[in-house]
Amino acid sequence: MAYSLKGGRVYSVPDGRYVTRDLYISEGIISEVPAKDAIEIDVSGKFVYPGFVDSHAHLIGTGRKELEVDLENCDSVEKLETALNVERDIVRARGWDQEVLGFMPVRKILDSIISRPVIITRRCGHIASANSAFIKLFSLERLHGLDGTDIDLGILKERALDEVERNVLLTSGEVEAAIEAGTKAFLKYGVTSVHSDDYHGIEYELLMQRLAGIVDLRVYEKFCVSREEDIEMILLGRQFENEFFQLNAAKLYLDGSLGARTAAMIEPYYDSPGERGVLYKSAKEIRPIVKRADGEGIQVCVHVIGDRALEEALKAFEGSKSETLRHRLIHVQIASEEQIRRMVEEKLTASIQPVFVDSDKLIAPERFGPSRLENAYPFGKMRDMGVLLALSTDSPVESTSVIRNLNSADRYFSRRESIEMYTSNGHLLANSCRGCSLEPGYPADLFVIDADLLKTNEDRFSDMTFVGGRLVFSLSEIG
Repeated sequence: MAYSLKGGRVYSVPDGRYVTRDLYISEGIISEVPAKDAIEIDVSGKFVYPGFVDSHAHLIGTGRKELEVDLENCDSVEKLETALNVERDIVRARGWDQEVLGFMPVRKILDSIISRPVIITRRCGHIASANSAFIKLFSLERLHGLDGTDIDLGILKERALDEVERNVLLTSGEVEAAIEAGTKAFLKYGVTSVHSDDYHGIEYELLMQRLAGIVDLRVYEKFCVSREEDIEMILLGRQFENEFFQLNAAKLYLDGSLGARTAAMIEPYYDSPGERGVLYKSAKEIRPIVKRADGEGIQVCVHVIGDRALEEALKAFEGSKSETLRHRLIHVQIASEEQIRRMVEEKLTASIQPVFVDSDKLIAPERFGPSRLENAYPFGKMRDMGVLLALSTDSPVESTSVIRNLNSADRYFSRRESIEMYTSNGHLLANSCRGCSLEPGYPADLFVIDADLLKTNEDRFSDMTFVGGRLVFSLSEIG
């Protein structure tokens, strides 16, 4: 299908400027002249942008959240009970926050409001609560004590939660439905490429087949590994790569989340002096993975939220091939200036989530304490010192909304900088040669929106989104 978009204000990422002109799409790319059979669409007065790139998210997790019970707005036991009152053999839900609920939804509380097996995951994805029926069904008593898991309270944390995922694998139909729902969640905001992390609760070959079947979104998959031998699964998975699916990175978790107090901290949590979080691996354990990845030309992406996890990552990356492979830190919610200097020296890149600053505004002062807040969310300092940054949402932890994330980023960057981090830098961090230009010859990945993203603060959907020259989302179809 060919299109002629007439009269739009077309944005140039390098210039940060708009030019009012017609845009022609033919055979999947931007063309110099309109095709004879092109469909004309009047976009006069609207704004046309290259497709945005979410540099760290979970496509299938995003879709699962769309399909599962949503607990984001639950702020009482009564609302929690109402939300969980659904006719399902096993009730899965996500999105609660103890700060919003006003209490921890422990096993005893869940037992009092639902008899069917239920597991509810906190918004961060690093801690969950289960009732007695769920614990008994999957014999979870064996996980007591792992990463702070307390089966008596029904609280599952970190690797214990991962173990649950491995025992409750998604079916083929569930994976397909989750991919479809997740894809729509990104496309409606003009996100045409996603750096995703999906190897959770899914059989390997099923995951590869389903991701390789995606044609409406470009996926840069970060395959979750925990040991050197897992790199083989990335090499094996490359046979599934195509125009829309690339498997070029390994993902490691080094710690948990701030909300769950499982982010690994050098100093104890200010509001819980007995806790310093959960450190998955030391630098010594990470180095063989990095070395093997270097040898295979595979990028390593490391989840680090706490400064203790960051310290181990920095040690592990010393002398690595980061300059060519653009090894990456994901999150970096607290870092000293000295640690940032070492990021620059090792040529490390970073996927950051400015929207976390707003989401964590209630808990961050409590977790860090006043003396450490100046090192929290050091995104502006990272930019100033020379770390290559790309923006992301970590969806389903946060909404896939581009504008909401841009609003949060305003405290650190100009809108022009943020848009560059949300477009061209997103491809750079994937070591992709795919550009973010709307000039002839470039892939026709773009979106049209009735809002100037250099100025607006109003959250809204894209009017229409194109990927590979195909119209894959239209607001008129859901409006």
